[in-house]
Amino acid sequence: MAVIVLVTALAAVFVASFLGAFHAPRPHDVPVAVVGPAPVVATLRAALDARVPGAFALTPYADERAARDALAAREVDAVLAPQAGRLVVASAAGRTGATVVTEAFQAAARAQGRPLAVEDAIPLPAGDAGGISGMFYVLALVVPGIAVALLLSRAAPGLGAGGRLAALVSAAVVAGAVNAWLADVAFGALPGHLPALAAVSAAVVLAIALAAAGLNRAAGPAGVAVAAMLFIPVGLPASGGPLGARFIPQWYAAVGQVLPVRQAADAVRNVVSFDGAALGVPLLVLGGWALLGVVLLTLPERRKAPAPEPVLVG
Repeated sequence: MAVIVLVTALAAVFVASFLGAFHAPRPHDVPVAVVGPAPVVATLRAALDARVPGAFALTPYADERAARDALAAREVDAVLAPQAGRLVVASAAGRTGATVVTEAFQAAARAQGRPLAVEDAIPLPAGDAGGISGMFYVLALVVPGIAVALLLSRAAPGLGAGGRLAALVSAAVVAGAVNAWLADVAFGALPGHLPALAAVSAAVVLAIALAAAGLNRAAGPAGVAVAAMLFIPVGLPASGGPLGARFIPQWYAAVGQVLPVRQAADAVRNVVSFDGAALGVPLLVLGGWALLGVVLLTLPERRKAPAPEPVLVG
């Protein structure tokens, strides 16, 4: 009976988390650069809010070059140049986002009787036309990170903190290099930046492994179970998955912001398609989880209280 209850509860967590995030995607605060003065942007904002309230966050830019630079730096997800009749998107930042932005602004242009050309300035890699490889790639880094922490604790339970850290670093470097080679060279799904992709991948595996190993030391197998639940059925949908964080409920996106899966996905995407832009926050969050693991691994073990000596009577 206990097994049935546990399995049912686990299934319910997966269903509630994934369907809760993805069953009714709706854009919120998608950042868009608008080339033009503030009054023009305000008029456009009012028109868009009347159609899709809160969907877009518009920022005025003085010229198109500065707006395009912001797009390449991951500061915005699209650029609208009304006078030029041009919308610039980056499908590499998220295929769903690019589609939603395109449909919304083309509808607005049609309502005004204006043509609107669409340019995909930073497209998805040819080997990832569906835009889903990055998320599955990150999942393929998270699972080994958890597994190596658990296997190491079983294979070498008496290993000290230094030896355990060295083993986890070695495993992360090897796993990161192999997975990056498969994604770039073997399949061409995440191409063109093999050394940087390998480095980021190793950082992701290491952060996950250290966090899981630290939780395992603090709470035993239950700690690893907590890590697995937090990083997969919660972390994956809270990252936005293939849709992106701006298309799931805002409170869930806020949870994903502090979990390593969302930041790992952003880091991989930014390395592969944006020349390493905007890596500061992802690496900071991943580093925080790694530091948590190191602290837990190096805390002194609790000593068991000695059993009381028997009292002899007689």
